[in-house]
Amino acid sequence: MKRMLTSAALCLTLALSLAAPASLASQNKNTAPKKAEPMKMSARAEALKKCNEDYSAAVKKANEDHAAALKDAKGKKGKERADANKAASKAKTDALAAARTAKADCVKAAPKK
Repeated sequence: MKRMLTSAALCLTLALSLAAPASLASQNKNTAPKKAEPMKMSARAEALKKCNEDYSAAVKKANEDHAAALKDAKGKKGKERADANKAASKAKTDALAAARTAKADCVKAAPKK
């Protein structure tokens, strides 16, 4: 009996200690602080963002094309397969190099601070 009363008292104490902060919390959801308007980006920052997005898109396309070429090469055998893999790797390397140079040119063309 004593053990049951002790555990009941302990449970009540824990429940009240957890419920008290929740009951004191604000119920109004409109009291959250308003977010400030985002700062306007400079012309250079906008240009660099566009350069980075274009580069990311080019890299993604190169990777997808490479994966598709490798998948296509799996159906081939022997020298044909090796040549297809080599051509896919060369195409990916060329595409990544072109993307890198395009990004470098874009960054150079971006307006200065």
